[in-house]
Amino acid sequence: MSEPAALFFDLDRTLWDFERNSLETLKGLFVDFALEDRGKGDFAAFNAIYQRENAQCWADYREGRMAKEVLRSERFKRALSGFGVEDDDLAASLGWKYVERGPHQRHLLPGTLEVLEALKTRGHEIHILTNGFSEIQHIKVENTGIAPWVDMLLTSEELGHLKPAKACFEGALLATGAHRERAWMIGDDHGADVVGAHEAGWKAVHFDPEGTHEGDSPAAARVGHLRELLAVLP
Repeated sequence: MSEPAALFFDLDRTLWDFERNSLETLKGLFVDFALEDRGKGDFAAFNAIYQRENAQCWADYREGRMAKEVLRSERFKRALSGFGVEDDDLAASLGWKYVERGPHQRHLLPGTLEVLEALKTRGHEIHILTNGFSEIQHIKVENTGIAPWVDMLLTSEELGHLKPAKACFEGALLATGAHRERAWMIGDDHGADVVGAHEAGWKAVHFDPEGTHEGDSPAAARVGHLRELLAVLP
């Protein structure tokens, strides 16, 4: 058996099915707040606008141009505006309800529990290293049944730095006591997870189920399904 490694997983879109869970949360809010009666279009139209605005707000957050507290309502403010609704109070309410409901969705990506159990059986440490907000990510881990397989959940908020900053990965090593030469990062975000880990001296696996990344990559491997990790990790 290979020497045990310290495996750090991203959470959203790597273990936790962010797209499905977010979609179900947004659909519930759309109905509960009767948005179809207020805006221009159906849920599909609203969702398309929200996804665009949410992505831009998260990009601003990662670059330090937007605070966490602003992001929560601003993405809905922009989405509502694009949907033909100007209502700051409604945006704020949607922002809080989304954060309140979203983490309690339980859908995991296929193979999550099976793979975590198998890797744990091999003797590896299993950690989560995520840029998501601390209070939300802890709920997800507890609520989905993956907590028994996870040694530590580390968020960028707690570490004081966002991936791909080298300081985030250094902080994760310090918090877990893991050795750099035994550290692996597994995540879907090529820039934050793969490039960031590589530049910190870690090995990395790119989880790319859609096959979206082309070109050169410092990843030790690229997988399209979590079960493939059992063949590429120690």
